[in-house]
Amino acid sequence: MRKKVVIILMIGLLSSISGCANKEINEKKDEITISVAASLTEPINKIKEEYESANNVKININTGGSGTLKRQISEGAEVDIFFSANEKFMNDLINEELVLKEEVCSPLRNSLVLVKNNAVSEKINKFDDLIGLNKKIALGEIETVPAGEYAKEALSNMNLWKGIETNVVYGKDVKAVKTYVESGDADLGFIYKSDAKDLKDSQIVLEVPSKNHKDIIYVLAPIKSSENHKENIKIIEFITSNRGKEIFEEYGFNMGDK
Repeated sequence: MRKKVVIILMIGLLSSISGCANKEINEKKDEITISVAASLTEPINKIKEEYESANNVKININTGGSGTLKRQISEGAEVDIFFSANEKFMNDLINEELVLKEEVCSPLRNSLVLVKNNAVSEKINKFDDLIGLNKKIALGEIETVPAGEYAKEALSNMNLWKGIETNVVYGKDVKAVKTYVESGDADLGFIYKSDAKDLKDSQIVLEVPSKNHKDIIYVLAPIKSSENHKENIKIIEFITSNRGKEIFEEYGFNMGDK
């Protein structure tokens, strides 16, 4: 009788341990890392929150200048999805065979604005007024920050770049440029219109005509080497869904082609 009781207890204990182990396996979450252009920080965090609440997935967000993020991927960083603020860096990854061209989509567009700190008293009614203005002008790093590249291209096409180049200071990404202007470390800066929605102690001065620079198109794709391809596609489908569109529009983005 005693042996029977011991056997029953052991079976019960093993079943309990097995049940706990299965529960842990079932509750283990997939982890997805998305490298995202800094200008997308706020909407992508909202998308992360909503997606995680409805799916058994943990999303890690890595933000920065698109060129810096692209370089990290090229050097072997473990990234599942790349969301770039221009087409150039995505095309580089396609050429390096790290992204499949047919899996790239272009869901967002943006525009560029000139902003100034409220302490700047000078009137700036047109871009020509920047010439001779002894003020620091912030741009994103030209080589790694698309917003900086777009700004330089626009200023060059307006024949203004050489006249203001000595006053330019550079930020590691567009959020850094915004912070420079808000804090007064720079007097003026070129940022995306979406980033100007919540300016502190600063204001929009002028919007840059789109004819003066390449179209500002955000591109999105899964990384070819990722082991989470099925989940990556699901996340991208959510980002480009009607709900994703609502979130991005709430933060001042325009929708592009899927």
